[in-house]
Amino acid sequence: MTGHASEQESTTVKVQPSVKRICDKCQVIRRHGRVLVICDNARHKQRQG
Repeated sequence: MTGHASEQESTTVKVQPSVKRICDKCQVIRRHGRVLVICDNARHKQRQG
């Protein structure tokens, strides 16, 4: 039971009940029915869930 995608995602994306922009470069987008925050700063990556 090795879910490579979920293991990799959990180390790079914070899963939060509410996502919001942290800096000016953060972009809130929708992909595959999920709300994501993408940014140049890796610490700002978030996924709503």
